[in-house]
Amino acid sequence: MIGVPMEENYKLEKEFRLPADTFREAYRAFQKKFVYPKSRVYVLLFSALALGILIFGVIAMNDAPKKQKYITYIAFIMAAAFAFREWYTPEKMRRNLTESVKALGEPVYKIGVGDKFVDISTVSEDLSDIPEEERDSTQDTDPLPEKTRLEVNEGFQLMEYDQFFLMLAGKESFYILPKDGFSESELKIVRDIKN
Repeated sequence: MIGVPMEENYKLEKEFRLPADTFREAYRAFQKKFVYPKSRVYVLLFSALALGILIFGVIAMNDAPKKQKYITYIAFIMAAAFAFREWYTPEKMRRNLTESVKALGEPVYKIGVGDKFVDISTVSEDLSDIPEEERDSTQDTDPLPEKTRLEVNEGFQLMEYDQFFLMLAGKESFYILPKDGFSESELKIVRDIKN
């Protein structure tokens, strides 16, 4: 028929919800793979720099003028602050993102697995916290995002954990698919995406 979109040819099409606890654990797994290695290098570098400045300050700056001691003290504080920031930022980011996901409630998502692609879309928002009379206007003024298509190519990664899958399109964006609610045959289809 003209004007009617052709239905996608999916091997698997299923709706799911993403609980905030699963998001937190999945984001931690993402950070362990892509954020923590770089962060740890910077923590070690800045910590070593702070320690070097401290040792230099104690040994060499005994008889130095007050101004040089002050500059050494400021350099130590800055290096220590940078080390702390590199350690703390990933933790803070995970906490903030988890709080944002909690604020969304549990919207319904849909996954569609095709031959060389994976589609992820939001089916409906969780409007349980919004009064009945405001729900229609909320849906009209805040439409759902468009479907996201992940091409299964050399940049696509699928990582499996006990409670979820992580699907990565490059190193910047990732999608979480909780295993809860999926049958073993459906999980096998997801596992076989890269094959």
